[in-house]
This record gives sequence, structure tokens and C-alpha cells, in this order.
Amino acid sequence: MDESLLLGLYTAQAMREVDGAAIEGVGIPGGHLMERAGVAVAAEILERHAPDEAVVFAGKGNNGGDGFVIARELSEAGVEVTVFLLVAPEEYRGDAKLNLDILANLGIDARRATDGSGALTEDAVVLTGMADVVVDAVFGTGFAGAAEGPAAAAIGLMNEAPGLVVSVDIASGVVASTGSVSGPAVAADLTVTLHAAKVGHFVTPGGSLSGEVVIAPIGIPALCDREPDVWLLTGEAMGELVVPKGSLDHKRSVGTVLVAGGSRGMEGAAHLAAFAALRGGAGLVHCALPEGAAAEKPFAEVITVTVPGEDGRFGAAARSPLLEEADRFKALALGPGLGRGDGTTVLVRELLGVGRPLVLDADGLYALGGELELLAGRAHPTVLTPHEGELGRLNGRPAEEVAAERLESARVAARRSGATVVLKGEATIVADPSGRAYVVPTGNPGLATPGTGDVLTGVIAAQLAKGLPATEAACLGAYLHGLAADLAAEEAVGTEAMVASDLFHYLPAAVERLKAGPQEETHEHH
Repeated sequence: MDESLLLGLYTAQAMREVDGAAIEGVGIPGGHLMERAGVAVAAEILERHAPDEAVVFAGKGNNGGDGFVIARELSEAGVEVTVFLLVAPEEYRGDAKLNLDILANLGIDARRATDGSGALTEDAVVLTGMADVVVDAVFGTGFAGAAEGPAAAAIGLMNEAPGLVVSVDIASGVVASTGSVSGPAVAADLTVTLHAAKVGHFVTPGGSLSGEVVIAPIGIPALCDREPDVWLLTGEAMGELVVPKGSLDHKRSVGTVLVAGGSRGMEGAAHLAAFAALRGGAGLVHCALPEGAAAEKPFAEVITVTVPGEDGRFGAAARSPLLEEADRFKALALGPGLGRGDGTTVLVRELLGVGRPLVLDADGLYALGGELELLAGRAHPTVLTPHEGELGRLNGRPAEEVAAERLESARVAARRSGATVVLKGEATIVADPSGRAYVVPTGNPGLATPGTGDVLTGVIAAQLAKGLPATEAACLGAYLHGLAADLAAEEAVGTEAMVASDLFHYLPAAVERLKAGPQEETHEHH
């Protein structure tokens, strides 16, 4: 995968190193960078909104200093600006103090946000409710922990404001390195981030608070940059991964997939994954179902195979037939609708030895319990596609903890298993065993419906069958899956009543869009 075509996402530590390289290595004054930052954010506000009234909430550090420059620039443009300080004026230091003094020299109103008791003043409440634009300059990328006291109160007030809420660098209360949120956090309409995008802009839960993300250059030379290990996927990079069919290709040469799953009452999951593999570009797909499962065949293009079963689900007797069948295909998708029981657990664990690329999903993941290390010895590409609850079971942690630390949870599972992990959900994460991770910007709430995970499994299996390595197959499959949902929502069904089979109509269009070349990229979080 050509990472030069992706959008690199910085951690707080990486951004500190970049700032240090610019200030200490190159010799660019920190005050100059603050000036450039404030001017850039103000210009973005004025271009988008042309406000009459604005308020700025300024924290103690350099983020507050950026806010002072923004206030000055807005005032010079004719905007009525009030700055609310979250600490006493004498607590500001360095470049932030310098820019606060400039506000005083210009007669720009800067006052305390709280009264003697620590509560927000009536002026802060009233003026925030009247403002066209509210600027969040409370915390920057160095923030960790949970907002408390005046900062927490200010965040609550900003979240109630009717005007446009603009966060400087990152929404206050969000940890830039992980996207985690441990307390009150600003829900921004727009985040203007300085020099580079941060992990927390796109990894949820913090990513869902970023609004539209705009990157503002502030004069840091490229030689100061650091190599990221988290990237946001782009359509241009994913287009490079699409393996098109050639004039001499046939159904077996473009990728063959075996889907093994389905149990009595859950046959649909396996069928969805199988047809999704075809829509993902595979040329031949077989769907293996156990004896006793319904014989209905919803997709004529998928060939169904009956394998010995026990009470409508796979058991020990299915091992040899499935291994024999898998040897005829280039990739195996195992788990959709498989069912749970001692027999299926034993079967899944034995099938891990199959000499083919493997996508493991749903009940296939359940069969692992917390023993991810069972996968570590596999010599062939392996992709796991858990949601937060499934990943919690794999990692031995509550789902709520996984939801709070999505990036690290996916990385832990990838490292333990030696497999590529696709953590489904808002801003799907693809984690590689090496520690590198990728955030998927496509997709929408319409995917919160049964069967969409099975479709994802099939699309990823198709990419594996075409010969892509595990991480590239997972990234392309997840991107296409989300893009199909976006096209479906935009062109036909919206998000409220979307169903999994709707994606089948838009997967071909998603593939063709990537093949067509670079599209205009947006960084708005869905």
C-alpha cells in the first residue's frame, strides 16, 4: 500500500517532536507559529461564516494563546469579540501571555469566565448564547485525563451554544493520540487542526466530536515531520489496490472464495457473505452449509455445497469435507451464521490450519474464546472482523473498555494473533500485527443493521482471493463496504431503513469509483 497517498495522523508526542524540531532545530520562534496558527483559524472562520459576534474560550496553555490571536484577527475584521479566560490573567505565560497583553492594548474584551465561586458568569452564558461563532481554545493536543472545574463548565456551555462551534487543533476533552474521551468534551462543528491531522480527529469516540476537519499549515518545514504509524485511508490509495479483471481472465483466475457458515435459522448470514464476495470481485464462490440447514438458494450466482452436519450445524464430521473443499479455493471465509457449540468450536480450531488466506468472523471468532494466540502460527494471510463486543471477548476486556480505547484494543489483538484485525463500527480501524493502523473514513449509521458485517466478510475475502496481503485486503474491503453504504444512503435508501442487501446494488459502483481515480477527499466525520 502506498502510504504516501494516505493522510498520516499524528499522536500528541509526534506533534511535540515536530514543534520541537521547528523551534529548536530550525530556529522558528514559537510565537511565530502561534501567530500563523491563529491567523489560519480566523481566516477559516471568516471565509465560512462571516460572523457578527464571536466568543473565545481560552485555556491556560498555547491553545489559549492561539485563541487570543484568533480573537484579534476576528476583531480586526469587524467582528464583536469577547474572550473568556478560564484562569486568572497572571497565570498565562510566554507567547500566550504576550498575545493576551496585545488584546488589552487593542481594547479587545478579555474577562474571566467564572465568578469567585468558580461558576460561569452570567455574561459568559448570555454572550455565548448570542454568538454566531464560539471558539474552543481550551485544551490542545497535549490534553490527557478528564476536564474538570471551569474547563468542564465551559465545555458544557459551548455544547449548548446555538452558534458554530470551532475547535482549535482538537475538540477540547478529546485525547489527541487515541481519540479517547474520559469526561466532558466539546462537540465541534468544525475543527481547524494545525499542521497535520491527529489520531483523535478520526478514531472514535473522540472522532465523532470533531465535525469537519480542516488542516491549516502554520509554516513548519517538511523536514521537521515525523513518520506516522496511523493513517486515514483515501480513495486514491484504495484505487491503487483494486485488481481489475483483464481480457484473458476467467472466473477462476480472478479469485475463488469458499464461505463456510450458516446453521439452521442463520443460513442468510452465509449467503450474504457469499454473494458479497462476488460483488467484491471474486469470480467463483461456493457457500458450504451443514445438512439440516434450509436448502433455499437466494442468490443464483452462488453455488451451494452441503456438508455433513449435526442438528443443523457443522460438527466434527464436517472437518474433512471442508478442508477438501477449501483446497480448491484461493480464500476461505469462516463464521457467518455458523452457530455455537462444542462441535463448532472444535471444528473452527481445526480449520485454522487450512493452507489458504482466511477471514474469520462472527461465530468463528466466538470459537477462539480469548485464545488469539491460536492464530499466531498461521503461514497464510488472516483477517479478523470483530465488533467491539467480540473484540472484548477476544482480549478479555469488557466491550465498554474496547469502545473507549478502540485503537489500542485493535492493536493488542493484532499483535497477539499475528493477524490483521478489522474493528468494525464508526470509523472502522484496521490494525496490522506490526502496530500500524488505518482508519476507514467511509460508512454511515445505516450499517447498524443485521447482515452488514457478513457483507464485509465477503468483500474482504474477495480481495484475499485476488492475492492481496491481509492488511491491504482488509483496508480495501472495509473502504468499499463503507463507500457502498454511502452511495446507497445518498442515492436511494437513506440511513434509517438501509438493509444489508442494499449494499449489493452499490458495491459495483464503489469499485468503479475507485478505479476511476482520485475523487475530492473530505475529512468530515460521519
